Amino acid sequence: MMPLHYERRGEGPPLLLLHATLSSARQLRTLATRLATAYTVVSVDRRGSGRSVLEGPARPIEVATHVEDLTRIIEAEELGPVAVVGHSFGGCVALELAARRPQLVRAVFAYEPPYALVAPPAVQEDMAEVGRRTLTAHDHAGPAAAALAFMEAVSGAEAVAALSPAARARVELAGQGAVADATLLGMDPDALDRLSCPVRIVTGAASGAFYAHIAEALAARIPAADHQRLDGLDHMAPVLRPEPIADAIEAFLA
Repeated sequence: MMPLHYERRGEGPPLLLLHATLSSARQLRTLATRLATAYTVVSVDRRGSGRSVLEGPARPIEVATHVEDLTRIIEAEELGPVAVVGHSFGGCVALELAARRPQLVRAVFAYEPPYALVAPPAVQEDMAEVGRRTLTAHDHAGPAAAALAFMEAVSGAEAVAALSPAARARVELAGQGAVADATLLGMDPDALDRLSCPVRIVTGAASGAFYAHIAEALAARIPAADHQRLDGLDHMAPVLRPEPIADAIEAFLA
């Protein structure tokens, strides 16, 4: 059984914190520390990311595997029904966990989940192209190239070109996670119809429009879901502007 890295801090109701692609629990430490003033926060390096690295070559990971990993952590830490907060792909995993293990999840806060399977066909094709470009880059030049290809497909060539040498090196180290996440492998949108806990899908007003399209589709599909837009925030807000994200999480969970 693969060991998974996670960090626990704070006291109070349990909260599971899940990072985005090209990221790890480390990037969410400021958000985790703020939330830990009111919650027991468990921040996870998902399989293939951060310190939960894979043995052997990078490969796409079924979302069911992530669900099983998180189930093990929830049970090992005796968290009971837990609030799950997910950023980007971490938000997709949060939704899948709640749909597949409803007894373990009391609420979901998902910030800009790229759950393309519920989106219009054009958005679905855009996300499928992200996966194709990421895997092609990996097959041709390895994990570092896959990470850069993923970032370019999502954020544009200008964002990659603007990286400092240190930032570029950090992105390249996240190639295994890019390959793990990029194809959205094994997502089950039909299961979302059965999701019964409160769900909030949150987007930043400064983010790409497709995140809002996906959020509206999710809010329409999930019985107990709504969509909240936060002014002035973009996709990286949980990492770069955690205070308004923490405020929104606390208001939702209250």
